[in-house]
Amino acid sequence: MSTTYFLPAPVPRLRLKHGLCCLLLLAGSTVLAKTEQATAAEAPPAFASRQAALAALPPLMLWVGERPDDVRTWVGGSARQAKLKGGADNQAVPPVQDQRMGVAVLDTTILLRDGSASVRRRQQPLQLPPAWYAQNGVQQKAPLVTIVHIDMARGARKPQLNEKQKRTIVNAIVAAAARSPSQVVQLDFEVMHSQKPFLADVVKRSRDALPDNVALSITALASWCVGDAWLADLPADEIVPIAFRMAGDAGRMRDVLNHEGHFPRPECQPSLGLSLDEQPWPDKLRSQRLYLFNRNAWSGTPMAGWAVRLGAIFP
Repeated sequence: MSTTYFLPAPVPRLRLKHGLCCLLLLAGSTVLAKTEQATAAEAPPAFASRQAALAALPPLMLWVGERPDDVRTWVGGSARQAKLKGGADNQAVPPVQDQRMGVAVLDTTILLRDGSASVRRRQQPLQLPPAWYAQNGVQQKAPLVTIVHIDMARGARKPQLNEKQKRTIVNAIVAAAARSPSQVVQLDFEVMHSQKPFLADVVKRSRDALPDNVALSITALASWCVGDAWLADLPADEIVPIAFRMAGDAGRMRDVLNHEGHFPRPECQPSLGLSLDEQPWPDKLRSQRLYLFNRNAWSGTPMAGWAVRLGAIFP
């Protein structure tokens, strides 16, 4: 069984030379169809609501960018720690729904330039824990969120932010949601103040286009979560403030986090985004879910050095 997400192994082609081979192939396809039906019948039911899908995500989510990566050591390490804390009678590998750590994977990148929007699907492999897989791929309800990231050209080729570009983003979000076993899709789109109406309309249209049982998560600048109420009107199920690379607002934003443990706006409080390379983190964090950014590959970052720090946040 492959443990590579997004890049499945190619299926070899068969050359049929005789009619008997065709008959055997037809018979085999009938058996395969019955097997697939049985597998589908045994698959866990989808989350009935987007609230349930979002609530099922683990307290720690690893952001995974467009690079070859392997999160098995990190996710496996969190599962072993959960087993040790839960007692020797626990099963060796918790079910995917009970994982303490999940991943948010860059699935699609869209470049807005002039009046165009170019869409690029993920090209790099990602190694996931074998326990996350079923017979036909990643298990339904596995804690994997798909991300749609928006880049915008600058200078003379800055985007027009037209209707075509808006539709392209919404269509990409719907497509990425269909590939999300967690039934959660995340939009990562940083805009300037004058571009907020465009982002707001994208979020509203995406929510309308998504199934009712799929949650829409969006990232947000930290400054949007301090005194700016415009996010409260967006139909997003989760807002993840980016509490790193905050430029000129860094000092003020860190003071807010150190004092309160979260940002003032209620819609920004359940989740938070931090980075491994910006230390120290706030002394007290009150967010229910932490998204963690790593400028390096997770496969090259030893978990042992972070286990104590993360354990203090999520005991």
